[in-house]
Amino acid sequence: MKEQLEQTINALSDAFRKESEQKYAAWAESIVKEYHYLDIQKPEEFSLLLSQTIDEQADLLVRITLSHIDMDSKKKHKLEFIYLQYQFIERHLESIILPFEGHGCSADKTRWLIDTYIEYLISGNLPTVEEKKYWHPKRGEVCDWVNWIDSMYDLYYGKFEQYAVIKHKMMQLYGQKNE
Repeated sequence: MKEQLEQTINALSDAFRKESEQKYAAWAESIVKEYHYLDIQKPEEFSLLLSQTIDEQADLLVRITLSHIDMDSKKKHKLEFIYLQYQFIERHLESIILPFEGHGCSADKTRWLIDTYIEYLISGNLPTVEEKKYWHPKRGEVCDWVNWIDSMYDLYYGKFEQYAVIKHKMMQLYGQKNE
């Protein structure tokens, strides 16, 4: 039974992979031909290829998506960063939420935190949380979480100090006596 289940899962996985490859094969071949001068066997040049193709397209798409929002350029870059690096931010939030609060509603919590940060960037206002709901993290004030998310922008670009200080603070909050 277990063997049959593994075979079924592997067959489904192979089918999805083949479908994806067929869907994007012509595109991938055209990119390899267009950027033939890059040795994409080298990770640095592969990364350059991504930045010249997919990353530039994503940058344009996010600028179009957010073009209706008027704000200063630094905040706009941080807002664009949220859209472009959503999973990066989500994984960092999960690094606190999952070990201390478990998987239950963790996606709701990270989504709420990121949405709250976006609202803060746009309006400058932080919500007040008078009664904790299931989508709120159990520890920390909204401003702590928003500051930590804000520090992830600098972390992504190599400046880790503020991120480390705030993450340490968040971990200390969870280190306190359980509720």
